[in-house]
Amino acid sequence: MGGAEIAEFAVRGETGLDIFHRVETRSERRSHYECLATVQPEGAAPQLLAYHPIAHRHPDRMFAAARRFGENPALVQGMALGDPASYPQPRDARARLDVFLYLDFLRQWQVAQMEIARMQANLHSGAVVRPADISRLLRLLLDYNQIRAAAAFIPAMRPHLFQAARTGRDDKWGNAAYALRMMGDLHARAGQQPEALTAYEGAIALGDNAHRRSLAIRAAHAAGNLAALHQHLEQYERKWSLPADLAQLKPGCIPNVIKEG
Repeated sequence: MGGAEIAEFAVRGETGLDIFHRVETRSERRSHYECLATVQPEGAAPQLLAYHPIAHRHPDRMFAAARRFGENPALVQGMALGDPASYPQPRDARARLDVFLYLDFLRQWQVAQMEIARMQANLHSGAVVRPADISRLLRLLLDYNQIRAAAAFIPAMRPHLFQAARTGRDDKWGNAAYALRMMGDLHARAGQQPEALTAYEGAIALGDNAHRRSLAIRAAHAAGNLAALHQHLEQYERKWSLPADLAQLKPGCIPNVIKEG
């Protein structure tokens, strides 16, 4: 299955239908899955929580993936792995593609859960946790949009990461800064904007770039922290040209919530 032929697809998530896509890493001859957005079915006009630039640019594709989920009975029927009689019986080409796509997703989901469980055991045992281990775990939680699971891990990781931010010491791959950025993303998805802002600022302390600064701006805006908003806007504009979407986050602008229709 080539990435170009596979449309976004939906699975039931914690707060709605999570929309995923498959990412091909051709140099490593492997693929992985990444959550782009969540469609929340609220009343007559479902809402889109966009996490990825693709979702911001193509909300219509996210809503289309959510609609397709409800159109294929094979995706919601009861099934037991040990009972072939319960397996889906796809009746057309679209349904057959869905079955194989979701089977691949299931395989990678299980691998991710095993890695998350391994890290959980290490944390509970008191083993030394490296920044690389933390960043890998947070990447998995973010890719699969496991916000509740992340809430159980983050308190144990926070001291390691913020110690690195306070001292300005990271490994040569920048794992602590990367982990803090992902921690911020997980807090933001959980609606914890002040905590997201603090995590993004920790990442910036270890290495400033336009992406991290833009995330801090968004979190400060969402948290209603005007002092931080002005500070991060000012710091951004000192180094880079402020794009239109960030300029719209200056005081007085409305939150970025997308509705279908």
